[in-house]
Amino acid sequence: MRRFLALLALLPVLALAQDKPRIALIMDDLGYNSARGQAVLELPAAITCAVIPQAPQSPHLAREAIAAGKEVMLHLPMATKNNAPLDKGGLRNGMSPEQVRATVRAALERIPQAVGANNHMGSVITTRAEIMRPVMRELANQQRYFIDSLTTPESIAADLARRMQLPSASRDVFLDNSKDLLRINEQFNKLVAKARRQGNAIGIAHPYPETITYLKKVLPLLPEMGVELVPVSRLLTRPVEAGKKLAERQQ
Repeated sequence: MRRFLALLALLPVLALAQDKPRIALIMDDLGYNSARGQAVLELPAAITCAVIPQAPQSPHLAREAIAAGKEVMLHLPMATKNNAPLDKGGLRNGMSPEQVRATVRAALERIPQAVGANNHMGSVITTRAEIMRPVMRELANQQRYFIDSLTTPESIAADLARRMQLPSASRDVFLDNSKDLLRINEQFNKLVAKARRQGNAIGIAHPYPETITYLKKVLPLLPEMGVELVPVSRLLTRPVEAGKKLAERQQ
């Protein structure tokens, strides 16, 4: 506890703005570990749960997330530059547009609660318009949104989504590339600072024990910091139109 209080002392003391800056926190990689998934659901806040569609625990976790009042999205596996092992139902180079769209449809059929998607890995696929274009078309057809996880600075995904008028946004900060609590705290501070500068910001985290421990302590302090945590759908490029559709789907 003393160490955590020391961490909180590092949080920036900033004046409250008339309009609260907003942050969204996407918890990636859910669906394989039920205990870690449950720990995420127990967080007392509007965490957005990104589930790997074909992971064994994902359908149950998605239902439980909705029951807990949390937003659900797909964490779509996509191929990487270093040919990292790809989860079942992933997107690979060489797939036809119809194969890509069928893969997205299958993911949504398995996780119908998902109101959007982001990429899991994808340092190759998110640079390929011939793959990402049918992804966006299928998401648009299904009235979902897309968040670019920005696993590579060369990604064209967010720009393509905007040009195709798909509700979308991009990740601003990864919280826990390092599991060290001091480093997680530094990244959280960056997220808050960015939200204060631009009005909102999106963070991505993972269900590591260290991350869960940190968030349990810091999330209840957000009101004192003058920061609002919202589902990621509230921070889209087309929030009004998307919000109506997503609200209908959640009912």
